[in-house]
Amino acid sequence: MSPADRTTAASVVYDALTADDAMACAALDLELFGPDGPWSAAAFLSEIGSRHNHCFAARLNGELVGYAVLATLGTGSDREFEVHTIGVSERTQGLGIGRTLLRQMLDVVDREGAPVLLDVRTDNMPARTMYEAHGFEIVGLRPRYYRPSNADAYLMTRPGKTLPLKPLPQKTAAPSWTKTVPIAEARAGGAAGAGTRDNSGEVAGS
Repeated sequence: MSPADRTTAASVVYDALTADDAMACAALDLELFGPDGPWSAAAFLSEIGSRHNHCFAARLNGELVGYAVLATLGTGSDREFEVHTIGVSERTQGLGIGRTLLRQMLDVVDREGAPVLLDVRTDNMPARTMYEAHGFEIVGLRPRYYRPSNADAYLMTRPGKTLPLKPLPQKTAAPSWTKTVPIAEARAGGAAGAGTRDNSGEVAGS
């Protein structure tokens, strides 16, 4: 990537899709997926308005150049996610925008430790390579999945990540020696009775 490209990539701003983005999303979807039934502005409005979805945007100089929608399915132990769509403007492809949008979605997924699935055209090697690099694997084939092109799709999944356990607080090991407290000293200190007190301050005997 040239220095100019690096500057451009660094200028991309990532935030949330809003209802005001629906028309721009539809125009970009037509550019990218024209033969495969691109989504309308109304379809994007529905996706953006759903409380079950996480919607991400990539903007360059205020213009929408990428979008992604992640849907939440199920609850509790049955929770899983599905990538509904992800797209990047052809003129800004190669800047890492698609990878960044995918990682943002996977951050949401991994906070829940849940699996995630998606569909991708069998002939879309760049997308398949990106998904495989992020832990997805092909688990099925959907013949003639995309309409009206009748292109086939692979079903790809990424298993849920095991959430790390929070470390238990470390206890300071008590030394092997103990101090015998004389009865008179123990009473003077307000102890309930004589005993041996280990270094943690707990009465070991009475």
